[in-house]
Amino acid sequence: MLRKILSMAFVMLLITITVDAQTVSKSEIIQTIKKGVPATQELLQRVPIDYYQNNNTLLHYAVQFRKRDVVELLVRNKIDLSRKGGRFYGTALQEAIYYGYLGIASYLLKEGTRVNIQNKYGETALHLAAKRGYLSMVNQLLAHGASKTIPDHNGNRPYDVIPNLSWESRKALEEALMVQASDLPNVSSHGQSRLKRDVLNQINQGRGNKNINIIDKKTRIDQSDVGININIHKINQF
Repeated sequence: MLRKILSMAFVMLLITITVDAQTVSKSEIIQTIKKGVPATQELLQRVPIDYYQNNNTLLHYAVQFRKRDVVELLVRNKIDLSRKGGRFYGTALQEAIYYGYLGIASYLLKEGTRVNIQNKYGETALHLAAKRGYLSMVNQLLAHGASKTIPDHNGNRPYDVIPNLSWESRKALEEALMVQASDLPNVSSHGQSRLKRDVLNQINQGRGNKNINIIDKKTRIDQSDVGININIHKINQF
């Protein structure tokens, strides 16, 4: 009997939380986030930390409005750093890079957000940083395990989306993002070393077969983020 009463009480508590959460509108969340930490702390008494609305987590909202203090509050409360949402259905890190909020992006990197997740266009955080010419952010992403070899849905790797900048800036980005032999999967069977070299040349010359995806060792660790397959045996299609 006691177990039944406790079960019913738990169900009623869940219903109450759900109803309260559903009454929080998008505009109310935005205004709350804009007000800062105290207001957001009050909001967290009404909605769970993983509250998701209009394709946004609370972290996405905080990034969009450049509320660094709220971002830090949410991180301290163990919000999922890597959940997708936002403008292009990517991570909050990608959102920060897109808007040029590089201080927030650096903070999220240090806090452990996963870097090889792809947005709805197949872009990783490294694609976005490369596309905007953010050399410092590119280097930070690479230092945190970002992959140079993941193609977006158009087959472009981060190296392929470097914009036309001054010669020095473009050269620095090209040197940072050029795929090296060490970035490709290890192969040991007879004749594969030459194929690996050919693949490397094709990628860096922008003539790679876009139907072939190469996953490097860094990405293999995080492959649940990217949803692409390792198929080294298809290299002979070049």
